[in-house]
Amino acid sequence: MKAIVTGGTGFIGGKLVESLVEQGYEVRCLVRKTSNVSRLNELGVELLYGDLGDLEVLRNITKDGEILFHLAALVTDWGDSETFYKYNVLATKELLESSKVNNIKRFVYMSSSTVVWKSDFWNIHKLEDIDETYPYTKNQTDNYNASKTEAEKLVLKNNNNGLETTVVRPSNVWGAGDTVILPRIAMAAKKGILYPMGSGDRFVTPCHVKNLVNALLLLAESKKAPGNIYFINDGVKIPYMDFLTKQLDSSGIDWTPGVSIPYKIAYAVAAILEVIFKLTKSKKPPVLTKMAVAALSGSRSYSIQKAQSDLGYKPAVDMDDGMEELKDWVTKIGGTDELLKYILKV
Repeated sequence: MKAIVTGGTGFIGGKLVESLVEQGYEVRCLVRKTSNVSRLNELGVELLYGDLGDLEVLRNITKDGEILFHLAALVTDWGDSETFYKYNVLATKELLESSKVNNIKRFVYMSSSTVVWKSDFWNIHKLEDIDETYPYTKNQTDNYNASKTEAEKLVLKNNNNGLETTVVRPSNVWGAGDTVILPRIAMAAKKGILYPMGSGDRFVTPCHVKNLVNALLLLAESKKAPGNIYFINDGVKIPYMDFLTKQLDSSGIDWTPGVSIPYKIAYAVAAILEVIFKLTKSKKPPVLTKMAVAALSGSRSYSIQKAQSDLGYKPAVDMDDGMEELKDWVTKIGGTDELLKYILKV
């Protein structure tokens, strides 16, 4: 069986490709010309060069494939709506059409649990063990979540005429090999600008990357998956500041949460900074964005009961083992200073 993967050079995609090859799949990956493809070459993966903005490449990548894992996306808390639409919505639409033309059987789309977040100046989301019946947020306040919501709806709408589509919503993906999110958290902590925000309990349900990959493989084969959305995580609810502390400790950084910044003050500062940066047409994000405030202030936990019931999903990696693995990886790459260098490589 041939699997097509977008995002195969990323943190999650790389782990998925390794598992697919181990299970005997032939794999083709969409990769950018600037990507490091050494590991994919080692695995004997077929490479097709291009990106999500190259519609002609997207039309060709699904040829003679049977299953498509669409993991790649523009993931950032800064950017204009047109750019997010191009890379997250239009690209997904093109891949869906391409999948139909080339007789792809299963389309697995990686969305995000953030599509149900709700934040404005007056309120911040407090989601308690919600399931997949929880409604989409109306009038999204950031372009990333607006684009992921629209793309997710497109995927579900196209579950017909021979194409089976399914959606996965991971939350707070973590683990050894994270060269995107963890380095930024570590840098903020080192600079003394990582602060808790908001008030009350702020819970999260993290998702270890290996648990997510296992879920993706189940989604590829489950007869119940088509037409459905699944929250995926480790099945553990933990205070967000405790989770950050554990990750930083495993990365060699001694960090203790300081005094929490009131939510409305943090949101107002972020909103003002965003206006200034938009007026100056800055390509770099401000030091604080409204989405970052939402991440640090909001409480959210998601039920995995549906995934357990439909897919037989069982988180295999627990937090203690995952943190130990993370610690070993940071040591292997040369320690905290080397971890921080990944920010400069993006």
